[in-house]
Amino acid sequence: MIVADQRLLIKLESGLTKPLSKKTNLIFIQHFEYNEGKTLREAGDMMPNKVENVLIPSLFQTLQTPSFVTISTVDFETGGPNVTAISWILAKSDQLLLFAIDNRSRIMNNMKSNNQLVVTLFAEESVYAITGTATVLTNKLNDVPLKLALLQIDIQEVRDVMFYGSKIVSQPSYDRIYDKKSADKLDQQVISAIWNFK
Repeated sequence: MIVADQRLLIKLESGLTKPLSKKTNLIFIQHFEYNEGKTLREAGDMMPNKVENVLIPSLFQTLQTPSFVTISTVDFETGGPNVTAISWILAKSDQLLLFAIDNRSRIMNNMKSNNQLVVTLFAEESVYAITGTATVLTNKLNDVPLKLALLQIDIQEVRDVMFYGSKIVSQPSYDRIYDKKSADKLDQQVISAIWNFK
């Protein structure tokens, strides 16, 4: 078991693509002095958050079923942020996401003006910001009773945005406030329509 000290700082820094700043070095050293005896993994919690350009396998697996996420877009009227919570979102690959929304949603108008967005996902005891560009695949998804549009997100960046030294201990959860049987049926119809879209 490796103990966190200044030697560990050298070990951590050797794995980075560029040297740490003097300020960051000081933060590491102070953290190690305060938390003497921490393991390498625990000390590594102070590492800068990871950034990928595709979904890591665990996030891809999470998004094989509907998940609670928020989608942030640029409002077409105000130019400010617009945030919407959805659950009908799935990963088609590690580079592509598909999501269904009401085709009268404000997101649809926002996409016409600026198709950049961020999906915020709570998973793996952390929070991830998935940045990309969206394309409307269809304005009317077949075989569902609602007027849903289907959009595709081309992933540009996946960033762990959880603040240092912390983790999510309880994943966000939700429950339907109408008939559960009808809700489950609708979920199945939408999920099937997303997967079967060509």
